[in-house]
Amino acid sequence: MKTLRIGIFGAGTVGSGVIEILESQKQAAAAQGISLEIKKCCVRDTKKYKDKIPSHIKLVTDIEDIIKDPEIDLVLELIGGATVAKTIVISALKAGKHVITANKALIAQELETIESTLKAYPHCYFGYEAAVAGGIPIIHSLQNDFALDNITEISGILNGTTNFILSKMEVEGLEYKTVLKEAQKKGYAEADPTDDVKGFDARAKLIILIRLAFGYHVKADTIYTQGIESLTDTDFAYAKSLKRKIKLIAFAQKKEGVLSTFVAPVLVPKDDPIAYINGATNAVRVGSEFLDKTTFVGQGAGKFPTANAVVSDCYQLLRNKRMQAFPPTKDLINDSGVAAQYYVRFQVKDAIGVLRSIGAVCEKYGISIHSISQLPIGDENNLPFVLTTEKTLRPAVEYMINEVAGHDYCNESPFFMRLL
Repeated sequence: MKTLRIGIFGAGTVGSGVIEILESQKQAAAAQGISLEIKKCCVRDTKKYKDKIPSHIKLVTDIEDIIKDPEIDLVLELIGGATVAKTIVISALKAGKHVITANKALIAQELETIESTLKAYPHCYFGYEAAVAGGIPIIHSLQNDFALDNITEISGILNGTTNFILSKMEVEGLEYKTVLKEAQKKGYAEADPTDDVKGFDARAKLIILIRLAFGYHVKADTIYTQGIESLTDTDFAYAKSLKRKIKLIAFAQKKEGVLSTFVAPVLVPKDDPIAYINGATNAVRVGSEFLDKTTFVGQGAGKFPTANAVVSDCYQLLRNKRMQAFPPTKDLINDSGVAAQYYVRFQVKDAIGVLRSIGAVCEKYGISIHSISQLPIGDENNLPFVLTTEKTLRPAVEYMINEVAGHDYCNESPFFMRLL
């Protein structure tokens, strides 16, 4: 029987889920000739978990109790963050132990350090299926099913918290702050939701997918990132009139050796399947030469979807299906984005010449207007209206809205989104 002796760091939502799955599936694993034996679990406070963890698993508080234990083959890093977690991962690899993590922030920030350590310890397995899109097996699919395909695009909904918020805003007509509070009460959003609502969480996941799909190592600050905090019920009303839905999309496309990326709210056509991904569900779309477009849909977070992804990596290791963690790096040419149509919402004082002025600014930056739309007038001193552009580059739109924001008739900086 093949056996792995495991040390777990963290017994929170994901850690406890992993323990429950492995403990409940011992007989099923044995029937396949494998054994996953949890020896130790490292937590901050052993008293807190004494009655929650099976008695045969030793609770410890010192990292070294697991790292230096010669009987432990595999370390599961499930505490999150990029400080202590980095110490655990690198120390475990240097101790010759296999590592599995669900930590997308750590991988995105420390990918080069992790990769160089793996090169020094090539016998060590590094699994991270749970780091992106929870229960969706996108990492293994990119490592295996698309290994000899030519991927041209990878995109989708990579953050369940924002998708939950946007779905509720659309269906119930609620304001952003109201839905955010509900998401926090339900446990979808953290007390500090910054990483989710500003797009940073989705960006970290996109960085990992880009490396797997294209072989590029992309820095976070090179990816245009826009959150959802500025969206209002007005935007959803206009989206409906345009037969579209609003989704926070992470996007990467390779064309002629140039990589275009962004994380931002996007107006998705209603006939696109991604438009109907609601709640905390995630979706990842892969465009490739041989398979055209393949879409993966599933739970992107939660106790058991994420824990199951961790266990899946354990099985990969036991079955000796150890794909190279990261493909070789390639030289990157990163640009400011491909040309696209944009939606721009203005909040203005109703006055003669406003449209003429905005039209002149658009012309100045080479932006051709596709359409102008205005809902019935409510407050003449704070009138919303929307224009959509013909295909143009994002920087031109940014220059345009920055200039318009300086005019007296403009009540606030215009808000813009890409049309998918």
